[in-house]
Amino acid sequence: MSQIIAATADQVIEQILVQCWLFEARSGDRAAARSRAERTLERLLSKGLPSSEGPKGLLLDPYAANNRIKSRVGEPADDAWQDWQRTTRRNATSLPRAPQTYRFCMRREWHSYSVSTSQQVILRLPLPLRGAQRGAARMRLVEPAGALLDMRETPGRLELRIGAPVDRGPIVAELEVEFVAGEVRDPMVPSAPLGSPVTAVEEIWLRDREALISPSASVTALAKELAHASATARDFVHRAWRWMMANLHFGDVHREQLDTNDVLGGLLRTPLADCTLGSSLLIALCRACGIPARLVSGYLLHPANVGPHSWAEVRLAPDVWVPVDFGSWCYCAGDSDDPIWGNYFLGRVDARFLAEIAPRDFTGWGSAAPPNRWFRLERLRGDRIEHTLHSLPDSSLFRRDVIGLEVLGPTEILGTGKLTG
Repeated sequence: MSQIIAATADQVIEQILVQCWLFEARSGDRAAARSRAERTLERLLSKGLPSSEGPKGLLLDPYAANNRIKSRVGEPADDAWQDWQRTTRRNATSLPRAPQTYRFCMRREWHSYSVSTSQQVILRLPLPLRGAQRGAARMRLVEPAGALLDMRETPGRLELRIGAPVDRGPIVAELEVEFVAGEVRDPMVPSAPLGSPVTAVEEIWLRDREALISPSASVTALAKELAHASATARDFVHRAWRWMMANLHFGDVHREQLDTNDVLGGLLRTPLADCTLGSSLLIALCRACGIPARLVSGYLLHPANVGPHSWAEVRLAPDVWVPVDFGSWCYCAGDSDDPIWGNYFLGRVDARFLAEIAPRDFTGWGSAAPPNRWFRLERLRGDRIEHTLHSLPDSSLFRRDVIGLEVLGPTEILGTGKLTG
């Protein structure tokens, strides 16, 4: 797979720090964590990580660097891999199972956007779905000051109408929202037999075309193979999970490197998938067997590393949807037989900020549509995590999110089943 040589050495080092030594950096030993990340990059370069010299110095592919750490599974001398897995596992166990009230804080900068003929810009910030939000969202437009024309809350998003900056400089907004979230788990009720009819409402989650999902002969063939020994929807999901754990690797994928004629079928050949691609493959396999499944997106609420994420929900019985998160690959390195980590987020997820349920509920991009070619980075910025999107080929900053989280405390569940703050 070709490389996208676009990030500076400093950007890659900071991303390695977050991936492998985040907790050390947060505990006050940032210099040592940075030093270990620098040595890791040196080792990767000595082992053939592609790079080039540019006006900004050494340039690298940040995805390739991350993927090389993840692919060196189990090498005894590879402390980066060991510490990366230790960090991911510590994040995965960092939240209480019982419902809590969370305060999510985001500072978002839009550095590229379009302006309407009426000199307005429409921008969007994420809000929680499923009635989880407590109280109104609080938003402050930092730049351009005094340019807010209108603000509207709808499911999954806060929409801003802003007078376009005269100098076309960045638009900056700060969001604070409180919501309730807790562990979601498969209730283990009897699962529907394969081939069971679904309701008209659920048919939307059987479509064979949606975002990355499209008809694929290889995906259909795999679904048929997995269904052969599966009596119920739950049986099928568990078999698909084991196949994906054993045959795919979790990693970062540049979208321009996907097979546009058969995106998900291409995953069976590469086989490298991020959270969105892996979840989309599971959804396509389920739909090929008549099992409604959908992509959901939002933010992981791991206090040390809050960040965007996508996972799947699968309908196992009428009104019974369960989560399945391909990101679990990181905890078990694809070994679904690992007694602790092999099925960690199969039928269960920890508390999350849910903002999108495809294809109906979504935050969207508004006037700041993403570039055709891009890559993302993350780094520790003070006590918060910074996520940036960069345009290609010039690596210019497109959008910056700086995210923080507070766990405010437990939330009781009333007899009605409703959550209260």
